Amino acid sequence: MSNSRILITGSSGYIGGEVLAALLASKSSAVQAATISCMVRGEEKAEALKKLGVTPLLFNSLDETEILAEAASNHDIVIHAASGFHTLSARALVLGLAQRKRKTGKDVHYIHTSGTSNVADRPISMQYVESRYPLSDKDDIFAYMKTRDEDVPYAQRTSDIVITETGLEHGVKTYVLMSPSLYGIGVSPLHEFCHVPILIRAGLKLGKVPVVGAGSGIWDHAHIQDMACFYETVVTKILDGQDIPSGKDGIYFIESGEHTWREIAERVAEAGVALGALQTTELQTLDLQGSRDTLGGGWGLIAEIGWASK
Repeated sequence: MSNSRILITGSSGYIGGEVLAALLASKSSAVQAATISCMVRGEEKAEALKKLGVTPLLFNSLDETEILAEAASNHDIVIHAASGFHTLSARALVLGLAQRKRKTGKDVHYIHTSGTSNVADRPISMQYVESRYPLSDKDDIFAYMKTRDEDVPYAQRTSDIVITETGLEHGVKTYVLMSPSLYGIGVSPLHEFCHVPILIRAGLKLGKVPVVGAGSGIWDHAHIQDMACFYETVVTKILDGQDIPSGKDGIYFIESGEHTWREIAERVAEAGVALGALQTTELQTLDLQGSRDTLGGGWGLIAEIGWASK
């Protein structure tokens, strides 16, 4: 794809900011030749993007679906790195790309930021217990997610299903990138909203680092730069004309290791004691009710999926 146009949402966020940095630093001649635009809120952020050679497109919120669709209709590749829980904005971007395809007759591509919580179980409330973990890349992950969502809707998972089916209906190639638990300081200050910083703040508030239940839930993890490099790899392959899996087969899981939540809590506690910020490495066990406000932002579902699941 020559003279390609790439649109990024969420470029001031933890993942989106790192993805933008990875594309700007790419050694791929195709990526270097592409024009990059970013949806952005506010003139200050717009000016910062201009200094990087990026075209800012101003908007106010993800609810402005007509603006998002119009922006997407002028681009060949859209990387949606804003909220994966906002289904209507994601669908609008796919529909905008469909307009682009009708105008140009060329393939268009939608890269969607999602997360592995979409396939997480709920072992404490026992509302869903999965015996088949780990899932295999030979499994029909799309069908699995659709079955799970028909049982209990989960907005981020719903978005994945909607954009995949909308893409297939309108001839837009879609790629869902499943983020695990991310760590590392990136170009955005929003790393403070990742698992470990949240756990640190909770430990400082409680005097002990908390763990939900036995802390036996297992999650994969990856460094934020590794995650961003994967985005850059996908974009490079698209621009080079390589045929990579998309649609129902285009669901990608990124990881470089795994941990239990007890292991993470223990390491945070040890670091806290070593720094003099905590008095004990003993952990504080929370039930779902207690973890809802401490770790789940007031949501029991988020507390269980985010801190106790596999």
